[in-house]
Amino acid sequence: MKLKTALIATVAFMFLSGVMAGADQLSDLKTQVESLEQKVEGLESKQKEQDLTLEKVPEIVESVEGLRSQPSAREVVSQAMGNQATIGGHFKFYLADQARGDVNDQSQHNSFSMGISELWLYVNKSVTDWLQITVAPEIAVMAEATPSLGGEITRSNSSSMDVDLDEAFMTVRLPGMFELKVGAFYPLFCEEYATKSWWHEQYHNNNGLVTLQAMQSTGLELYRNFDFENFSLPMSFSLVNGESRGLDQDSRFTDNNSAKTAMLHLAPEFFVAEGRLRMLGSAGYGRWDNEGDYDAYQWAAGFEYTRSSLSLSSEYLLRWREALPLTGGGTEDGEDKGWYAKVKYSYNTKVRFVLKYSDVDLWATSTSALLTDNYKTVSLAGGWWVTDSSTIIPQIEYVDAERSNSQITLKYTRYTLGWRTTF
Repeated sequence: MKLKTALIATVAFMFLSGVMAGADQLSDLKTQVESLEQKVEGLESKQKEQDLTLEKVPEIVESVEGLRSQPSAREVVSQAMGNQATIGGHFKFYLADQARGDVNDQSQHNSFSMGISELWLYVNKSVTDWLQITVAPEIAVMAEATPSLGGEITRSNSSSMDVDLDEAFMTVRLPGMFELKVGAFYPLFCEEYATKSWWHEQYHNNNGLVTLQAMQSTGLELYRNFDFENFSLPMSFSLVNGESRGLDQDSRFTDNNSAKTAMLHLAPEFFVAEGRLRMLGSAGYGRWDNEGDYDAYQWAAGFEYTRSSLSLSSEYLLRWREALPLTGGGTEDGEDKGWYAKVKYSYNTKVRFVLKYSDVDLWATSTSALLTDNYKTVSLAGGWWVTDSSTIIPQIEYVDAERSNSQITLKYTRYTLGWRTTF
């Protein structure tokens, strides 16, 4: 209204100052006044609407906050998926594989071949927020292509499939950030093997070394990572059935005696010289024979240093068994022992290289004494990461092996173009 009054006063003043104007001018002025009055009324109406809108702002804000408090579509889907089991796996096959060399100084080779090595399936289900189950069946294709001392460099003309249960365990999240694994799994003896970290680095692990590193069993494993100001200390303690290489019993899922293997694994990590240094150590003790009378112990010590695109690691491992049986009768203490050194270089996020050397002694039974199979192996492998979880791996491996107190020797070079995919 104030705006309307001021407008009328202004027009009146113009009218008084122009008394000499004609009637037609007065008519025009009247028309302009009416037009201006309509515009003023329109502005006042809009102002009232704005006032009402401002009064509703708190209600709108409250409504928006209510919507924000509701779960998003992504969260709803995640919650729904959390109630379902997830299925993943690891698929391993080769596009080319051939070995050429000498067995007891006689030249041999196997066929140039393509094929499938193994498929692991991982089924995971979160039962609750603190309990999860994992089951991993393995389908392996047996073609006997890896040469070993006492055998030939050959490849079977036919293959067979073996279905096994690789892992099956429950994971329990406990108070104090402890995690308990119960069931059949890979105990943390050699971390490289137990965590499967070498799977996307090499298609074949070094011959001889894989036997020394391998450990699968049934039991429980308690894990906890302790964080300090300047370093962290991951550690695990396991109590498992144990496993006896090269003997009749398979103690992965059952045991031949009441004695269990207790093992401690430590991996303290420090940041030094602009890089990351990890110390690796394991120690375990148990009994291996049917009566539970004979001792068995194992230990490992090593390190891993990573700086920028380069990584260096090495580890020494030993597994000792008391009173191993001889084929001719009697017993003798035996041990598997050896070491490896590995260099990894990442050219970029897609291309990586691994050079790995190992020297391993494995016991081999005979009629009157335990013999020693020595494997010296050097592997050079490249890795082209076609995706974040799929790697094409060209690898060349040279093996020089011999059995003590015998004429048995093995020397060969193996060429492989493999492909590993985790999904």
